[in-house]
Amino acid sequence: MSGWNVRKQFARSAELYATSPVHARGADLDVVVRFARPEPADVALDVSTGAGHTALALAPRVARVVATDLTPEMLEVARRLAAERGVKNVEFQEADVRALPFSDASFDVVTCRTAAHHYPELQVPVREMARVLRMGGRLVVSDTVSPADEVPDRFINALETLRDSTHVRDWSVAEWQEAFAASGLTLENYEEMLLEIEFQSWVERSTTPPELQAVLVAMLTRAPRRLRELFRVQEAPLRFCLHKAVFVAVKEENRAGA
Repeated sequence: MSGWNVRKQFARSAELYATSPVHARGADLDVVVRFARPEPADVALDVSTGAGHTALALAPRVARVVATDLTPEMLEVARRLAAERGVKNVEFQEADVRALPFSDASFDVVTCRTAAHHYPELQVPVREMARVLRMGGRLVVSDTVSPADEVPDRFINALETLRDSTHVRDWSVAEWQEAFAASGLTLENYEEMLLEIEFQSWVERSTTPPELQAVLVAMLTRAPRRLRELFRVQEAPLRFCLHKAVFVAVKEENRAGA
């Protein structure tokens, strides 16, 4: 999926991400902050910041946050939220996670929340995030993940792609572990959880066409029992659960250049 298509998709729905409970709150946000172990003197980078919720959660706990995104309209929403909350130590910058415009070892903490499933591949973004981390720095990533089993993996990614053409893949835990190791990072901890999705707001955020919404309803409600149970499908109103994981990986001296 090209950067242009990603920008176009999120430009038209940027305001919805400002108020989406999944993004503005969500059980994983507290875990991201806890895993980041922010210190008052830290400089943090939040990549693919979207409406800025993670950057704004980190801001009171660190000296400075730089928040980047590919979509200017998302950054405008994030700037507005920061101004409304009186947050002064966050700066916003348009940037592609595959080529971050920062020097090596610039940040104590790097975060990336609810974004990597849009990345065309995983290794380059993780390598870039690792590159800008200082020794001892923490990379904290939160995103939806695919089950290890091939059938539910293919099912949930087909569902996600039909809902949003910019979706690439819910990367598996094993794929994340591989990406961290290849980038010279040590996976310190991760925590898995279920993320309940309310169907109607989910498809509204992605402006999914009505015909495809009908296909998604059929996929969820008529799936084999094993899949309906795994993804906790419930009706009236239709809702289900995505699997999510929060990871913290550390840049250690003896892993540098790995």
